Amino acid sequence: MKLRHQVVTLSLGLSLLLILILGSLLALFIRHLLESNLQESGGDLARVLAADTRVVQALKQGRDPGLRDYVEGIRSRTDAAYMVVTDEHGVRLSHPSPERVGGRFRGDDIWPALNQRISYCSKDEGTLGPAIRCFAPVLGPDGRTMGAVVVGYLMQTVEGIYLERVALLACAILAVLGCGLLLALWVQHLLRRTLLDLEPEAIVHRFMLQDLVLEHIPEGVIALDCRGRIRMLNSAAFYQLRLPGTGRHALLGQPLAQVSPPLAPAVTQVETEFGFTVHGEAFVGRWQAVEGKVPGRLLIFSRPELTGSLGMQVTHLRQYAEMLRMQTHEFANKLSSLSGLLQLGHVDQAVELIQQESEACQTMLQDLLRAIEDKPVAGLILGKFSRARELGVTLALDPDSALGEYPAAVSADLITLIGNLLDNGIRAAWARRKQCPPRVLISINDFGRRLVIEVEDSGEGVDEALADHLFDYGVSRQTGDHGVGLFLVKETVARRGGVIEWRRTAEQTTLFGIYLNKNQLV
Repeated sequence: MKLRHQVVTLSLGLSLLLILILGSLLALFIRHLLESNLQESGGDLARVLAADTRVVQALKQGRDPGLRDYVEGIRSRTDAAYMVVTDEHGVRLSHPSPERVGGRFRGDDIWPALNQRISYCSKDEGTLGPAIRCFAPVLGPDGRTMGAVVVGYLMQTVEGIYLERVALLACAILAVLGCGLLLALWVQHLLRRTLLDLEPEAIVHRFMLQDLVLEHIPEGVIALDCRGRIRMLNSAAFYQLRLPGTGRHALLGQPLAQVSPPLAPAVTQVETEFGFTVHGEAFVGRWQAVEGKVPGRLLIFSRPELTGSLGMQVTHLRQYAEMLRMQTHEFANKLSSLSGLLQLGHVDQAVELIQQESEACQTMLQDLLRAIEDKPVAGLILGKFSRARELGVTLALDPDSALGEYPAAVSADLITLIGNLLDNGIRAAWARRKQCPPRVLISINDFGRRLVIEVEDSGEGVDEALADHLFDYGVSRQTGDHGVGLFLVKETVARRGGVIEWRRTAEQTTLFGIYLNKNQLV
């Protein structure tokens, strides 16, 4: 059931429940009020009639032929069903039916009035049927009870009056229900128009999808309303512009010109494409109009040299291929030299040339040939080893490493993951070379159901100020075009359904670990 239908059903159900409860209570109250009013009116009439001179005289004399007509004349001017006058023995001196005059009053509820000289009302059945009967004693000059006056209201008449008032109450209830139905339909119309006929689950899904899409856009995106206030921005815009605040959501609703003063001229910019500088970094931006109920503009910007994550990955692959080509060329030249020396019979010189090769390089090459069957990954690690050796950084492969061969798409992702982690590790270790010998250790293992990649470096570790946003786009303690590598690593790991984490080890080294499910790789 749709939300608007649920709202209508719930509102009508609650309204009906409340009306039934209140209606029942009100019906009981009406019944009680009606009987109370009749008892009060009947009691007053009985007391007035009991004090009437004609009634007192008739009881003194013991009979009065004209008393019945006198009492009936009074009754006809009231809403009472009957008025009966009895003597002290309960014998009627008047009654609506002439033939019942002289008979004994029916019902024992008359005796408290005769014996105890009190006025009261009760419910009992008389000769005319069930009724509300109000009694008042007739007292003589000496205070002795001479008789009683009874004023009665037939329950049939009471029920008729009660049903009339309940019918009015039912009409009022139906009117309230009708108003509630109209209100519920109006609320349904408002919900349908406001929520665009979408259910809450669909709205939540769209918001999550929108946030996911925004966070995966490498360009900075800022949405402004017609007054220049921020309605939405992604993490790339927040970190590239180095906006103040604890997070991007805290800036919503604030004027962009106040949040980032260098962007104030850009807010009033009329050109579609323009350039601007923030904190010494150049950006290229463009405006895009947003039409709809809440018009505004989108500011989309990026660094001039940024070509997007896909282009950067292609560049990485080209660099790795170039490194492999250079390594192949270098070893081919050395093999040619060895072949020439051996053909000339200069065995000692050939041995000396072989010994000139770095033992570490040979060890790395042997380890790679033994442990890494995926050729693109092996070439990448070998290229990084040469780069680390040039910088004076020791790059070692864990002897327990093992990696099988994977499809080309998986190899490309592994190159992105390993290459960025090694670049960061070599850079961090080299930056701390004066405090301790620079060293980077890489371990790759695909035994079992998981593929584990760990890179440990001797760098100073992750800055505490950047720890919570380490994998966000543009986050780096270095200036310039940095802060993209770990973002690409996070995106690749997420796309492959894996997990990435980092920690500071007991040996004061920084360890980055990537854990992938092999079933989701092949």
